[in-house]
Amino acid sequence: MRYGIKEWVDGHVTITVRGKRFERMLNMAVRDGIRIWNIRRVGEEVTRCDILIRDYFRLRPLLKETGCRSHVEGRDGLPFWLLRLRRRSGLAIGVALFFIGLYMLSSFVWSVEVSGTKMVDPRRVIQAAEQVGIKEGAWKVKLKEPLVLQKELLSLLPEASWVGIEIQGTKVMLQVVEKEAPVKPLATGPRHLVAKKRAVVHKILPEVGRSQVVSNQLVEKGQVLISGIIGNDARQQAVSARGKVQGEVWYMSNTSVPLKQTVHRLTGEKLQHQYLLVGPYAVYVWPFEKQSFAQAEMAEQRFLPSYAGYASPLGWKTVTYAQTEPVQTEMSVEEATELAEKFAREDILKKAGKDAFIQDEKVLHVTTENGKVYVSIHFSVIEDIAIEQPFVGQ
Repeated sequence: MRYGIKEWVDGHVTITVRGKRFERMLNMAVRDGIRIWNIRRVGEEVTRCDILIRDYFRLRPLLKETGCRSHVEGRDGLPFWLLRLRRRSGLAIGVALFFIGLYMLSSFVWSVEVSGTKMVDPRRVIQAAEQVGIKEGAWKVKLKEPLVLQKELLSLLPEASWVGIEIQGTKVMLQVVEKEAPVKPLATGPRHLVAKKRAVVHKILPEVGRSQVVSNQLVEKGQVLISGIIGNDARQQAVSARGKVQGEVWYMSNTSVPLKQTVHRLTGEKLQHQYLLVGPYAVYVWPFEKQSFAQAEMAEQRFLPSYAGYASPLGWKTVTYAQTEPVQTEMSVEEATELAEKFAREDILKKAGKDAFIQDEKVLHVTTENGKVYVSIHFSVIEDIAIEQPFVGQ
């Protein structure tokens, strides 16, 4: 078998030769320098072989001399490929325009992402990037060198100690490292720590100042817990008291829950909308008639081809809508009571503040009236009860 690049470029045909004197014709062809390959018998007095286009026309006199007949079975090679392409000029032009458009779209910046910011607003970083030319729709060829852009961004962002710029296909990643400013303690005047509500002291840990109460002591709102006056009677000093005081605080919660609840259940019906992604834009494609449900849950999937860090500007988005319908459900009194207790705990802990926890709870009363369950619960909560109170030092 002989089939290489040269044969494909020159073009060749597969022919079937019928006749009793094929061997003599083959010898004559070899003598005249005609190249024939891939010769195989396919039947009695029937042979199939491959021959170059230009040699096929030289073979005709030999076929006539030996009394053989030929029939072209197949055509392959560059000349035939160009001929088919010429017949389908519209398709060829469309393919060429597609790759030209793909190249042009990949030459622009379509998204800018910021990471690493804590104190600096990411919008400020994006605005600074726009000032130096990094923005959606910017031609990547016109962008300056990354080191130049980095220096310009640092001059516009004094809070940043370093800005990294990485171009991934049509996306520009801005990595910001902020300066670490030393934390200076705020200067405060003399002050006590007093109770912000009536409670029983659970734990007291003074850091600066003198403790005025002990554990298990009942304190009233406004009572001094840690004094900001230290020293003895002969020599005293006013300071800013610091420390942590936890106390046991009591709450009464009255919560109601309706026995009949409306929940949304999936019906199993779904709709999918297909979009073509071109940079930051989504073009609706399918179905032709855009349908929707009155109530539905939405899920979105995106496909963006990428290779070796290069992200294509063209992609595909599928939005799936799952239909839901309202369904009436009725709870038992026990289930409604549990739900009311859950709501009450969340509300109490929100009121108690950070680091608070419920030490004890007791359901005092449960009643059912007008389709609702009313629950009264007593809570014992451990929380921070200290609050600052400034005073004039002596």
